[in-house]
Amino acid sequence: MVKSTVDGVAHAIASAPRRLLVGRLAEGPASMSELAAVIEVTLPAIDKHVRVLEAAGLARKRRVGRHAIVSLEPGGLDLLADWATGMRAMWRARLVDFAAHVDGAPQRRTEEEP
Repeated sequence: MVKSTVDGVAHAIASAPRRLLVGRLAEGPASMSELAAVIEVTLPAIDKHVRVLEAAGLARKRRVGRHAIVSLEPGGLDLLADWATGMRAMWRARLVDFAAHVDGAPQRRTEEEP
């Protein structure tokens, strides 16, 4: 079993072709040939992309006869979503603290005030 990391998942989906593959795999399992057709690359190139997705815990490849079938493993995306949610909560809290600080700070006088 591959242990996903936020960095590994982020690296895997940083590539536009791999994001297209994840999108295709979200529809259901696909053969390597079907995936190669999605991004119009050779089988060796698609194999490299699939290996990156597998290493990040986003995909799983299995043999069915002579064919390699790739399935989406969404747990890696959940990991990234959890990280993003935590970052959003942290920044929201910081912005609330900043707004409270600004609201409580003495107002600067303008030149028009006596």
